Amino acid sequence: EDIREEVKKSAGNMYLTIKEEIDTMAANFRKSLAEMGDTLNNVETNLQNQIAIHNDAIAALRKEALKSLNDLETGIATENAERKKMYDQLNEKVAEGFARISAAIEKETIARE
Repeated sequence: EDIREEVKKSAGNMYLTIKEEIDTMAANFRKSLAEMGDTLNNVETNLQNQIAIHNDAIAALRKEALKSLNDLETGIATENAERKKMYDQLNEKVAEGFARISAAIEKETIARE
């Protein structure tokens, strides 16, 4: 009977030791899961921050490209307006020249008659 008691006691101690180890492993596992969750949250936050930074950079580049395009269009429009003004002035001078030549020819023709 002493042996039975010894075995019972030993089995009880083994049970408690195993239960303690299982409880410790479970606690460590829960802690690891919590840390993984924190790590995942940090990774997600970092990714969101990186995306925001890249989106801001893309928006700034788009804005700069649009400004450059607008400046180019404005420059072309200004150049075209100046060119049209020059052509109009040139056409006016040519028309004046032809009018003077025509008047001179007409005057010469009348003088000959």
